[in-house]
Amino acid sequence: MSKILLFGDLHLHPHKRSSERLQDCLDCLEWIFQTATDREIKTIIFLGDLFHDRQKIDVLTYQKTFEIFEKHLSDVPFNLYLLLVNHDLWHFNKWDVSSVNPLRAINGVEVIDRPSTLLVGPNHDRHPISFLPYTKDPIQTIKDVEKSRDELLSTDHQYEKSKRIICSHIAIDGAEWNTKFQTFSEVMIEHDGDMVKVNSDIFNNWDKAFLGHYHAAQRLDSVVEYVGSPLQLSFGEVDQKKCILIYDLKSGEKEYVENTFSPKHFILTESQLNSHDLNGQFVRVTVEDISSSTVVDIQKNLTDLGAKSVRIQQSPKEDEHFIKDAKAILYKDDEMLKTYLEQVNPENLNKEKLLRIGKTICEKGQNEES
Repeated sequence: MSKILLFGDLHLHPHKRSSERLQDCLDCLEWIFQTATDREIKTIIFLGDLFHDRQKIDVLTYQKTFEIFEKHLSDVPFNLYLLLVNHDLWHFNKWDVSSVNPLRAINGVEVIDRPSTLLVGPNHDRHPISFLPYTKDPIQTIKDVEKSRDELLSTDHQYEKSKRIICSHIAIDGAEWNTKFQTFSEVMIEHDGDMVKVNSDIFNNWDKAFLGHYHAAQRLDSVVEYVGSPLQLSFGEVDQKKCILIYDLKSGEKEYVENTFSPKHFILTESQLNSHDLNGQFVRVTVEDISSSTVVDIQKNLTDLGAKSVRIQQSPKEDEHFIKDAKAILYKDDEMLKTYLEQVNPENLNKEKLLRIGKTICEKGQNEES
């Protein structure tokens, strides 16, 4: 069979400091394996960020994940390709140490820890697929991937007419970051001595590019596509439909299998509460007056309806909207932090290390807010 299953950004972790939330992620992983089994798909490609925290993983999370991998890969001879990316790596700019590497011990698991091109699929129906792990400079590193493909095809000419397919985990300028609030990424890197944007045109030499990193599934053009996370992980993913992707390597046909069972996140006003089934969901309600006596009633009613969590917040005033919009403009981590370091110009300090620390603080702050 020429079909493959792709997914990414599972971020296994007790999100919201809840083991129940970890179970939501594990149930999603079970569903992915079961979908592949039911459809007789033998090749699964994971686009990165298996675990959430690259520097520490609790024992329960790792053991439960290992058990699911071991169970399904023992029952069915899957080929599972795990791409190494930012949340999996111990060193920010090196691929040699990661939380994913020990999973190589499980039969059928292949960890992609360098730019490479592999023949994917059963022996009678193989296809070359290229892989680009997380990298500080994708503009440069993608040349290594193209070289690996050329080297493979030079030794076996039967694959020369195959579609040029690449799987990666990178940030692309202009991709949608938050669906509800219509925020878009701005991505600049240092390349060849200059600051340049990372646009989707870096994949101009490819027929299809399937990406992880941004959790909102989206197509940037006819070639580049973010598969998205397979379940809603935070309030930052409100209004996002979650799917896994089945791709036919021969025909190029795509099928999106929707996750209809995992809990969702809602940000609603009082008047919208009766328009949704909120049983088992995460709910944030904006009210005109946080001091009103009705707030207690809203909290109790939603709890009685079975909402997993309820948070009431004050609806922002007009001037607060203005401040929030200004912050959204300024809050472009890479540019803002680099500009600050250039202006401060700290002596005898490692600017690159300071930049990494600053980005980590920003990411943790966003996760706490979610």
